[in-house]
Amino acid sequence: MNRLTILSVIMLLWGATVLIAQNVSKPLTFRLPYEDFIRGYIDPKAEAWKKWDRFSETRQEYQERISGETTKMLFSLWRAEADSIYQHKYAETIPWNKFVIKGGYDPDNETVRLHSEQFGDIVVHIPRGETARSMFKHFDRVKFTSPSFIFWGGDSIELRKVDVSLPTGHRFAYDSRVRLQYVETDDFGAVQSPAGETVPALAWESPEIHENVDSVIPQINRRNDDVYGVIIGNENYYYESATRFSSNDAQTFYEYCTRTLGVPASNLFLRKDATYGDMLNSIQFLKNAARAKSGKVRLLFYYSGHGMSDIQDNSMYLLPVDCSSTTLQAALKASVLYRELSDMKVQSATVFLDACFSGASSEGALTALVDGAGIKITPKEDALFGNLVVFSATSEAEIAYPYEEKQHRMFTYFLLKKLQATKGEATYHDLASYIITNVKSYAFDVNRKTQTPKVQMSYDIKDNWEKWRLIK
Repeated sequence: MNRLTILSVIMLLWGATVLIAQNVSKPLTFRLPYEDFIRGYIDPKAEAWKKWDRFSETRQEYQERISGETTKMLFSLWRAEADSIYQHKYAETIPWNKFVIKGGYDPDNETVRLHSEQFGDIVVHIPRGETARSMFKHFDRVKFTSPSFIFWGGDSIELRKVDVSLPTGHRFAYDSRVRLQYVETDDFGAVQSPAGETVPALAWESPEIHENVDSVIPQINRRNDDVYGVIIGNENYYYESATRFSSNDAQTFYEYCTRTLGVPASNLFLRKDATYGDMLNSIQFLKNAARAKSGKVRLLFYYSGHGMSDIQDNSMYLLPVDCSSTTLQAALKASVLYRELSDMKVQSATVFLDACFSGASSEGALTALVDGAGIKITPKEDALFGNLVVFSATSEAEIAYPYEEKQHRMFTYFLLKKLQATKGEATYHDLASYIITNVKSYAFDVNRKTQTPKVQMSYDIKDNWEKWRLIK
């Protein structure tokens, strides 16, 4: 039996487990342990990756392909994909309607204790007043969504996070790292558990916790004087449909640069609804900085807006707001941007592109695509040189989607989320892995579409780019 057949059998066994598990409320014993599933997912991909096709590549090309950081990164991405699938399948086995309120409301700590047979007790932070009343009145209609778990090995499984919502609109975000106190009292305030009980808490979702990437931006006491950046959010186009949330994307990324990454405001070129002239000026701004500092700078280029590929040669372009997709002579060619950044010979240059280049978009087809009989274009990848890394929101002919609930585009939201969670200290490897895994998963869950971010880097830095950070 080959590995592919084994994997098929594994998935069938998994499906059987789900059907059985949905009707139980006690701790589950899986037929398919976590690590076995991970290996079953990765092994066929690794086997295919390591095969040599002598008709399409030389021995040297084959050796370069299967060695070094590329293979390491692929294994990391495959593991993340497998983990996401397993997490989703495990969540389907949980009888979420079996959670109950255990005890009464603790008005002093503003908490309620919930209980399930699988995960034991968790504590909810509920403000006094109508919110607490709603929790008790409508708990029978509570919804648990977007759970994640930690699989410690064997049968040890921890509920890591879960979103909880009431039909009244009250929402909560559980995180096992947060702990609150619950003291059970009777109706007259008599304490039944004098010592209290400290268990993982379910923190009330409010602007004060790290859920809202716009209102809770880490303020870090650092300065990155050697960083210069361009931040462009093109939303309101003259000749094309408006994009969703590009202006907010740009503004919030700017706030993270200044407040979390410590980049002086004077080092940043921020433009919302940038014209072609603005975009040319932005490149000149980076050129001037590189020249003034003799190349001892690190550059950022962030763009959220429409992209387009030339129907003739599939070259990628970033669209200014005063340009139509049918007149790309007045658009910024991606290869020109990459060449300009490489020629500046700086310590590093990082590009974040929250755009797609197929001619289609979440807001509808661009003019050129309509005029071209609706044929989507697969953009051509440009070779990179120098110390350049490019994070892109999509692969091939995919569409870059918005995340309506968060009021951001999907790619940018998870970029900001990682900067928020790590206070800007994430390595490029961790940043790439987090963005790719989450955008792929949430794009499907939220939009029922495929969106796969990707990272490109020049050959010169293929062995060390993963260790880079946005801070010193």
